[in-house]
Amino acid sequence: MAKEINVRELAAQTLTEIDRGQETSSTAMGKVLRNYQYMSKQDRSFYTRLCYGTLESRIRLDYMIDQVSKTKVASCRPYIRNLLRMSLYQICYMGGVPDEAACNEAVLLAKRKGFASLSGFVNGVLRNLVRKKGTFEFPDREEHRESYLSVRYSMPLWLVERMLDWYPEELAETIMQAFLQEPPLTVRVNLARTDKEALRAMLHADGIQTRDGYYTDNTLQISGLNYLNRIRAFREGLFTIQDESSVLQGCLAPVHAGDRILDVCAAPGGKSLHAAERLYLAGGVKQTADANGTGMVLARDIGPEKTGRIHENIERMKYTNITVEEWDARRLDERSLASFDIVFADVPCSGLGVLGRKPDIKYRLTTGQMNDLLSLQREILSTTCRYVKKDGYLIYSTCTINPEENEGQVAWIRNHVSLEPVSLRKCLPQHLAEQLDGQPGSDLDAGYATLLPGRQQCDGFFFAVLRRNGD
Repeated sequence: MAKEINVRELAAQTLTEIDRGQETSSTAMGKVLRNYQYMSKQDRSFYTRLCYGTLESRIRLDYMIDQVSKTKVASCRPYIRNLLRMSLYQICYMGGVPDEAACNEAVLLAKRKGFASLSGFVNGVLRNLVRKKGTFEFPDREEHRESYLSVRYSMPLWLVERMLDWYPEELAETIMQAFLQEPPLTVRVNLARTDKEALRAMLHADGIQTRDGYYTDNTLQISGLNYLNRIRAFREGLFTIQDESSVLQGCLAPVHAGDRILDVCAAPGGKSLHAAERLYLAGGVKQTADANGTGMVLARDIGPEKTGRIHENIERMKYTNITVEEWDARRLDERSLASFDIVFADVPCSGLGVLGRKPDIKYRLTTGQMNDLLSLQREILSTTCRYVKKDGYLIYSTCTINPEENEGQVAWIRNHVSLEPVSLRKCLPQHLAEQLDGQPGSDLDAGYATLLPGRQQCDGFFFAVLRRNGD
């Protein structure tokens, strides 16, 4: 008989680890979900919702708690403040949870974790929050626009100010609102081994619901799953998790049999796997057959942890035309100069396009880190561009919506490297190209586009295509 699990206790511990900077949300939650694979689907869903909801709403929750507590949230012990946050989230945003249960469980957890002396404080604050529910005071939008948006969408004030600089107010608010919506879980079909309808049938047989992707023919959005590794089609490598924004990036340059493709920041391997699949299809061979003549993908990243994740995905997907190397993308490889048909540079970035999946980014990121990233990106690009052969393509991408990291870096490439932009009009689905025309951060004729949450049905993402002229 499986040991009884206290889901709230797991959530409180996870949130405290993230708050202390010990773990990122994806790492901390992923570890719990792996360690408790026997957790029921209902408990897994409750845990995930409670952690993500509390994280993404943290600023708003703190603002509400501070209205009733004499001890401000910032002065509380980390475990206690996260206990208050997640309990308030249940009270205000999880309608199926009785207020009494949220309060009582919080008091019991405080005692269990050695904070018996603070259990009365926890109980008093939560009871006051229950009484005040629906009557909290928030900043006035007309007088304090930035503060209102910060609390309303639980976004750090400095980041609200930046977003209002980057985008018109209505669009900025649309993006912030989208970050609070649950993003879809999208998978890319391994077309070298199956097709979309066959995969759909396998998933339905396992009780998983599917719907077609918005922009790409080789994707499905899935729901109703419990644990990914329990899905036979996943274990057999018939699909991989990949958002449509990233799938689109993999289709921006033509792939021919025999091409050499380099992915300089490859982990966890989605772009490399997609490129390898396209090589199989271009060569007209089955994935499990002899791959000679289909070309090759060189997937690089820094450190054994990242390359290990790539190896795991290659093994599961059963690819034979990918080589993995540990390599710092800033370090020039003299052997690779002008030798690749396609080079992917999906560089380290601020991650502001995926706040809906990784809400802790907005609390950890600083303006200083953003400036450091600009320098790192240029170091990588100045080296990476040299690997593109004549008539070859560089595909530059980020998962941020910061124009300085996006179109600003494309301008830097144009000023420092002999690469020319490639129009995206024929690369993208027509209905997506029509959406992007005139949208801030996008210029299809100049070879780049920014996908914006709330405007596009995918993660925030940027990609640009540049080509080295044959002459």
